[in-house]
Amino acid sequence: METRICKIGDSVGVIFPRALQAEVGKKYKISKVKDTFVLTPLRSDLFAAAADWQGFRDAVTDEDRAWDEIEE
Repeated sequence: METRICKIGDSVGVIFPRALQAEVGKKYKISKVKDTFVLTPLRSDLFAAAADWQGFRDAVTDEDRAWDEIEE
């Protein structure tokens, strides 16, 4: 599959072929490794909403703690 870089105003952009099923509005981190552009989806911070984790520590059992202490 091929595409090309297009001029969009004072910037440039890439048109993704429909077959890739890219989602409009989805955000990505872009980096460049030598001559290759790499797009990585941005994910929300798992711990951003403290209320979602309220009471979690109290729910950890002794068995959970034992698993965490197993040496490899």
